[in-house]
Amino acid sequence: MTNTKYFFEQNRIDDVQWSGVSRLSSLPSLPDDGKSPPLKTPLFYLKSVSINTYEDDIYFVNNTDQTLHFVAPFKLYKNLADANAKLGDVSDRNVHKAKLYADDMDRLYTDVLPNQGVRIGRTHIIYDSDALMQWFIQVPFKAVDAHYGMWLFNVVEKGGVGEAYPLLWDNFGKPTHMVSCQCLTERADMPIEPSVYEERCWVFDRLIESLGIADALFVLAINDVLYRYCVGWSAPYNESDIQAKDIAHKLQKLKPKDAQAVKAIVQSVYDFWFNEGFVKNISVEACTELFDLYQEWLANDKANH
Repeated sequence: MTNTKYFFEQNRIDDVQWSGVSRLSSLPSLPDDGKSPPLKTPLFYLKSVSINTYEDDIYFVNNTDQTLHFVAPFKLYKNLADANAKLGDVSDRNVHKAKLYADDMDRLYTDVLPNQGVRIGRTHIIYDSDALMQWFIQVPFKAVDAHYGMWLFNVVEKGGVGEAYPLLWDNFGKPTHMVSCQCLTERADMPIEPSVYEERCWVFDRLIESLGIADALFVLAINDVLYRYCVGWSAPYNESDIQAKDIAHKLQKLKPKDAQAVKAIVQSVYDFWFNEGFVKNISVEACTELFDLYQEWLANDKANH
């Protein structure tokens, strides 16, 4: 686990330059003389900065030539299940969970510039020397064969990360010490971007006021699917909730038996609001997720009646 013995406060440092030497290897970097194999350069890496005799701050460094829309030093969620929230649970605790990564939003950075480092944690030479430290870090950045991807880095090290810790090489290769560095490109795997977090929260609050908590959770979960899969030409999150409410009502009324029946319901809703065939290419994965949500809602409804 990561060090939680201090009050987290955001900080940035500019013009951080990769030295070409990492404590992960006892060998010096080869000279860039045109004769030796080309030097490996990380796109992203972690850097330790000493703040006193006992403590180091850990920074994530953007070593690319592009500004990162955000850096999330925590794991982003794609649905209520990821957040350990449940349909049908109207408790304050569950509502808080349903708002997705709510406890970690103070750690989110936006517009991280090239060669800029952002503080993501702190280690203590005594308290953490025998502990396994873990960081989940997610950033939006192009994939090898795709224009857009969401990278998820999982860092696990005993005691800390040393002075320089590559997360991903510039050839998109995975450093051998990394537990995982995964690029998400499929909509089925893509989390909800934190840029819509505040918008999603007030949509949820508005749904609770008009529908009550139980139905609001159902509609919110449906809207999450519509947003992630760009159903309806990627409408803003706070606009697609209108269709999400209609879909929820029709699911409850028509009681679909499979994902294909759900697809027909979604198409009928969008046909009504826009034009015929507006979402004819909605994915099977999206309809399957919606069908699973309906089944969960149905099970809760039967249990409560």
